[in-house]
Amino acid sequence: MRCKNGKKSMFGCVAVVVMVLSSCFSGPRAVRVEPPKPKQVPAVRAFVHASVIPMTEADTVIENGVVIVEDTTIVYVGTDYSRIPSTADIVDCTGLWMVPGLADAHVHLLFNALDPLLFLANGATTVRNMAALTDRGRGDKRFAFSDHLQLRNAIRKREVLSPWVYQASPIHEERTGAYFDKALYVDTHSGEAGKLAVARADEEGFDYFKIYNKLGASAFYTIAQEAKKAGLPVVGHVPHEVSVEEVLDRSLMHSIEHLTGYINPFGAMKFDPERLDEMAARTRESGIWNVPTLQVWKHVVRPERINEIESDRWIRFIPEANRTIWKRSITSFSTLIRKQAKGYEILPSEHIEDFELIVKALIKAKAPLAAGTDSGTLNVVAGSSLHKELAAYVELGMSPWQALAAATSEAARCLQKEDEFGSIRPGLRADLLIVGSNPLADIAHLGDIEFVVVQGAVYTQSELVDMLDSLVSESNL
Repeated sequence: MRCKNGKKSMFGCVAVVVMVLSSCFSGPRAVRVEPPKPKQVPAVRAFVHASVIPMTEADTVIENGVVIVEDTTIVYVGTDYSRIPSTADIVDCTGLWMVPGLADAHVHLLFNALDPLLFLANGATTVRNMAALTDRGRGDKRFAFSDHLQLRNAIRKREVLSPWVYQASPIHEERTGAYFDKALYVDTHSGEAGKLAVARADEEGFDYFKIYNKLGASAFYTIAQEAKKAGLPVVGHVPHEVSVEEVLDRSLMHSIEHLTGYINPFGAMKFDPERLDEMAARTRESGIWNVPTLQVWKHVVRPERINEIESDRWIRFIPEANRTIWKRSITSFSTLIRKQAKGYEILPSEHIEDFELIVKALIKAKAPLAAGTDSGTLNVVAGSSLHKELAAYVELGMSPWQALAAATSEAARCLQKEDEFGSIRPGLRADLLIVGSNPLADIAHLGDIEFVVVQGAVYTQSELVDMLDSLVSESNL
């Protein structure tokens, strides 16, 4: 474990921004595809003879359960088969296990038009997209999606086959100069600018307000105050000018991403590791969520190890141009360390145990935690990375039920949408994952996918893979 502490630990994330912007976001034109439309759904559908894990109470299983769906909404969960209408379409789930569709609470829908289908093929039916394009970015040909709010709204109208998207605003911080990408970032340089930014994000209908590393203290405090008035959750990175202790003690954010504030990814923890239990307890008391995204830090490796990442079987659906950009970005971090750039001491993957210690402490303290991956960046593949993230949580002390909750019921609480998804109960969206083995016995069984149900429409994994293959063939991705 690395225990060094000091002022330069704050600079790591700043440099991350520089390198990612200079390499990832200056890539070639993205290929845009015509996304498939969802299937029509019957008026009533009944899933029968399933072992249902409703995620309403710990470790509860409804044996020989029936779940009835009208259109896109769950209307009954239980064992009373007399409730099934005679006109219902029947899906036989004998020998299968049903859980809510999974949620990835931190993704980036940017470069790869296939990401929505990749999520679905891996059982993820909900995502929180953590950055929208700015006005300037909506026509930018580097990106596979031109307008994230339009995409979100089209999904809600069932015009596009995709996970349900909850959308964060463009990224707000104080930044100018060569590495300031105006397609993704808004220069929010004062308290007044912060106030106006919150009002605009609220008016435009974003679900969350995204902040970043170099947001100044004055703008941050104003944003926290104004967003609270507007009911707009503040999410993102703990700004460098603000301590994580202050954020926790004053409950100034809704969710902290990537463990920022607790650690410099390229250096050391931002407080004495002996205080971990104390900090985890303060996190629990604050009610602030953490979305650790361990997968992205595990993927920042030495250049000679990059090919190990490509053993993921789903990486064939990542365009070669994107993979080249990711490799260039990952390699650049090793260059900065070799040159002893300020704030760069060690690659995140080479002190991953520090990140894991923080997550262990949060789990032990029962602090709010939701699963997210940072997919779309640095070789983090949409969908499959979520299964790896959940496996990591089990290794760090969660039970399989708790890990499943981090991507279902707890994710819904984190996104403040528990009345829409995250459990199997009447009134919620009919987003379901049906697998061949019990995930409460082994979280890896979530990958044994038989059916993915998206707003009531049923797909086999092979159907979704066929759609991916077809789009690759048609578009030469």
